[in-house]
Amino acid sequence: MYEGKSIYANISFEKLKPMLTEFYHSLPEPLFFVLQLPLSIHEERKMGDSNTFHQEVCYLDGQTKSQIDDIMEKYGQILLEDGMSQFAVASHVNNEEMFIQKYKLTAFYSSFPRRFIPFLQRYGLTETDNLITVWNTFSQETPGECRRVSINGFDVYDVAEQLKKQGLYRAKIIEC
Repeated sequence: MYEGKSIYANISFEKLKPMLTEFYHSLPEPLFFVLQLPLSIHEERKMGDSNTFHQEVCYLDGQTKSQIDDIMEKYGQILLEDGMSQFAVASHVNNEEMFIQKYKLTAFYSSFPRRFIPFLQRYGLTETDNLITVWNTFSQETPGECRRVSINGFDVYDVAEQLKKQGLYRAKIIEC
């Protein structure tokens, strides 16, 4: 679905990693990586608003394609399978971004987003005016559920801690 400077796509899990890899390999360097994580219950309580949830937006700047390859090699399985986090890879040069959101709804941002149509078509995606996502299936009787994935005791919060050693920092807190 095309919307302004964005294209939203509902991408099947098996296509997500190859699409992401092809996408960021097409970008001019330097790249940056963004990781959004829900705040812990303790941090939410400090925020003082029990009706609003917040996310920590973490940022890793000045990356090469090879460095993003390393991140995806080490942590890609957790990042792609986790149901609570969201992440993006983008270029400083052309400001194009692929943002993998909750339930793996994916947004492609660009000044000229229609340029991504051939790329998306190669992966079997077609243009629509009415994008159906998992969000359309939720109701009082069938609410959505997000789960934190842990592989060998390692989860997205551990990914963030490891990436902090490479310069990842908390950029801001946002409401969601």
